[in-house]
Amino acid sequence: MNTEQSRKAAHNKRVRASLLSKAAPLFREKGPDGVGIDEVMGRAGLTRGAFYAHFPSKEAVFLESLRQDTPLLQNLERRVSQDQKGLLAEMRGVFDNYLSSGNPKPQALRCTLAGLAMDVARGSQEARATHEAMQLAIRVEMARGQDVHHDDVIVQAALNLAVGTAVLAAAQNTETGRASALKAGQAGVQDLLDGFAAQSGVVPASVAVPEVVVRAQEFVPTIVSTSPPPRPAMLPPIAGQAGATVPGLPEAKQDQMQSAEPAKRGFWAWIKRKFF
Repeated sequence: MNTEQSRKAAHNKRVRASLLSKAAPLFREKGPDGVGIDEVMGRAGLTRGAFYAHFPSKEAVFLESLRQDTPLLQNLERRVSQDQKGLLAEMRGVFDNYLSSGNPKPQALRCTLAGLAMDVARGSQEARATHEAMQLAIRVEMARGQDVHHDDVIVQAALNLAVGTAVLAAAQNTETGRASALKAGQAGVQDLLDGFAAQSGVVPASVAVPEVVVRAQEFVPTIVSTSPPPRPAMLPPIAGQAGATVPGLPEAKQDQMQSAEPAKRGFWAWIKRKFF
């Protein structure tokens, strides 16, 4: 590559980086459907015609900006503790901040992830691949420093609940409704992380009661899939199923869970019982 080619390549790289840096905050603020090419190029001080020399479509800009700008992943990566308990405590803080109703940065991130989830639902293969890769990276980071035999289903459920809460909050018409949805989601994510912590053996026995793990399992099938995923042998069966028992739970509680109606064991029933 000669000097002129090198100069041109460096220029194109700078322009591409500038477009991404201008587009990312717009996507975080408005979501992918609320941003047009003209707006992105206006922010970058360039004409619309220059756009297609660097990206084939607006979706390509959105997906690339998402790959480079995922604060949830970045904040998880910034955790500095060297032990299980410290890493879990920092992870709780990251998710609390993500679902905070008073911080504009998490609010912008929620909009971006909600927009991506909707793109995935509409069937964009590229968005689906990006979504899956991002979720995998976040789940791997969530599990950093934990027991190598941790249950990835609980990790996936916590992440899905957080992103799902963001979508539900974005759909509310009032600030009160949004705050209520976020508060419920925060509590649900923290309960799932309680289950993850109990499994890793890093919380006091008085806190790590078997019911926490059972409650986490209880709504994993609803969040992750329409059909219950295989459950690792290390975790007890879901209470309420025929013959299912939970070690350490009082006999009266075992009987109560055995007789529970299936419809009352779902995630939304649990949310209603806990918060309303």
